[in-house]
Amino acid sequence: MIPPVRCESGLIWIARATGAGTKMRFDFSNIPFNSQAFSDKPMAFCRPEVTRFLTTICELVALETGPRAAREAWQLTQMANLLRHAEKRSPFWRERISAAHGAGLSGLPILRRADVRAQVKNEGALLSASDRIDVSSHSTSGSSGAPLSFHYSEVNGTYNVLRTNAQDFLDGRDITLNRAMVQYARRPIPGGLSVQRGSSPLGWLGPFVNGGRVRVLQIRRPDMARLWAALRAEPIGYLVIAPSALEALLQQADPDEFKRAGLAMLLPFSEPLDADIRRRFSDVGVQARENYSCEEVGPIAFECDRCVGHFHVATSNVIVETVGQEGLAVDGAPVGNVLLTHLHSYATPFIRYEIGDLASLSERCPCGHDGPTLSNIVGRTKELLKHPDGRLLRIHIRARDMLAVALVEEYRIRQTSPTTLVVEIGGRQSLTPAETAAFADMVREHAGDGFSIEVRPVAKIAWGNSIKRLGFHNELL
Repeated sequence: MIPPVRCESGLIWIARATGAGTKMRFDFSNIPFNSQAFSDKPMAFCRPEVTRFLTTICELVALETGPRAAREAWQLTQMANLLRHAEKRSPFWRERISAAHGAGLSGLPILRRADVRAQVKNEGALLSASDRIDVSSHSTSGSSGAPLSFHYSEVNGTYNVLRTNAQDFLDGRDITLNRAMVQYARRPIPGGLSVQRGSSPLGWLGPFVNGGRVRVLQIRRPDMARLWAALRAEPIGYLVIAPSALEALLQQADPDEFKRAGLAMLLPFSEPLDADIRRRFSDVGVQARENYSCEEVGPIAFECDRCVGHFHVATSNVIVETVGQEGLAVDGAPVGNVLLTHLHSYATPFIRYEIGDLASLSERCPCGHDGPTLSNIVGRTKELLKHPDGRLLRIHIRARDMLAVALVEEYRIRQTSPTTLVVEIGGRQSLTPAETAAFADMVREHAGDGFSIEVRPVAKIAWGNSIKRLGFHNELL
């Protein structure tokens, strides 16, 4: 039976009948097509770009919400296709696949970052000019250590856009609203802030729909009052933002002011959203929807719109496994190491790739979604505090906690030994003894006993090449 999928935007409404049979209703009445959406050629309906977009969106929705048996059969076929390709093109993969002796996916060895580096260095991309598929190179941000270089095809980039578009329709979001994206810049920006117009969030459908506009606000140690003024200059709509930047903005405006500035939904990325901040926005009618992704494979899972903290796996893109030692837990919740098989990774294969995250994997979601679901996601083990007794715990110190002690431009906390935490206070040449003691006491309150805490003022934190600004980094994990 096809599960219900409702889209208030009007693209798709698939309803499950209570009587005999299954009724399906497709309704586009609420899609704000402009006059150029339909074809001006004889015996044609939509323009080719619109047809391509709608067809692919329908395929993705059908795949991820349709019967489980059909979805799993498709995944097995795609995995077999990828393995045949890798075995044919790569000595590295030929050896690994041969060693599995036909035991299937679980029989393959775990792929670690060092393995990927070796394969890319020795063999390059596994797609060539004769394949007539554009291939590009990319490096991760390096937030979990040294950046990882790999190759990806044009198909990967196209999928990433389309799968994000599909989620808008799956969640029934209003596509006429604006979208504002706040991003950390890799390089210095005059004044610490730049505002640019982005392309339509609707991909191929963008030129044919009277939808919302996109703004990209890039920041680099900005004046938060100026950032807030720029953000509210137009109705915000959907706000794509790292939680650390959101916390800094909350020093300028409370959630109710965000709501009055046109905020419809928070779409946090890069870091987990603090539960208290989620609650504060929910209290004024603004919901948050997180997603789980990585640069190597793109979308991994999207947060359920009914069960907070549960993420439906993007089964059209990845197969997810969790493995690890018995009894492994974070904050008391059982978790395992996340392994990803990227079904479209033909340029640089990612098969049973250990991403470095921990999570719980279930067969289905409490909401009724009949598909693999992740919860208790710990995005990078390097964001966990390891106690001397071996316990792993999340640690999250808010920007407002730091600002309550003293004026800071930026901060970072590093665990450098089993019993040592180093607190870097950016933008300060010195700290008073009282400020130093207050920072140490505040961090100790969050971390617990058993740690020596060193507080260091620095003119500028050495973030390296990473565009992420993680408030906590464990150098032991």
